[in-house]
Amino acid sequence: MNRKIAYFLTLFFLINITKGQVPSATIVPPAGTLCTETFYTFISITENSPTVYTWSVTPNTGVEFLTDANSPNPSIKFKSPITYSVSLIVGNSNGTFTTGVLVSVFKSAKASYNASLTTSGFPVDLVLTNYSSNALGYNWDFNGAVPTQTTTNLVQSFSVSGQYSMALIAFGSGGCNDTLKYNFVIDDISDIQLTNVFTPNNDGVNDVFKPITKGLKEMKLSIFNRWGNLMYEFNGVNDAWDGHTTAGIECPDGVYFYVIEATGFDSKSYKLKNTLTLIR
Repeated sequence: MNRKIAYFLTLFFLINITKGQVPSATIVPPAGTLCTETFYTFISITENSPTVYTWSVTPNTGVEFLTDANSPNPSIKFKSPITYSVSLIVGNSNGTFTTGVLVSVFKSAKASYNASLTTSGFPVDLVLTNYSSNALGYNWDFNGAVPTQTTTNLVQSFSVSGQYSMALIAFGSGGCNDTLKYNFVIDDISDIQLTNVFTPNNDGVNDVFKPITKGLKEMKLSIFNRWGNLMYEFNGVNDAWDGHTTAGIECPDGVYFYVIEATGFDSKSYKLKNTLTLIR
């Protein structure tokens, strides 16, 4: 037989074999764990040239298609942590074919929090209040500046100025985690605000004398009476005077004088004097 004739006979035979065949399809679901509120692409592998694709999800409440439900490979988002049935109908002029898969979806955690610095400058506390939902646990990650913390809420202290970044990782079931990042700046300034009245009468209001400071590395404060006698002295940014002498004797009402010597983390030096009125 002529080789050319044999070729055309073979081609004719193949065309007639495939002519009139109904298409078929297989669904390839996304790999790994499926989480709520995330779009996932489903792949269809087909045979016999389908021309029509129809995807559906049961139950369909809250289900969202990012791409058309009549596309070969749609992206789908699921709302509830349940098992869904994803179905596909493919068809052409010869007929239709239906296939489906079951997919289990897990609830995603939602990371949410409020972050606030207690003051400007430094040292300063970063107050983190956690409003996350659907979480089994947490990691507060400070980009290596401090160790990772695992408590629900957190107050983290910083004694050095600079630019910082952090993130809260909320762990959800099945590995459906969520991460929320936050960038903040701690100013490289120091400051001292002098006060001149305090009332150490044990009423819980203004009972101790302490200058308002920020960004101080060290501070020494000396208090004198009107005759220049040293009444009290302390070293330390967080120390305060309760209205007693170093020997523990209660100081009377009156005007006192104090001297502050301090150094800021920004290397600024302070030497300040002021009067202080003690009222019981």
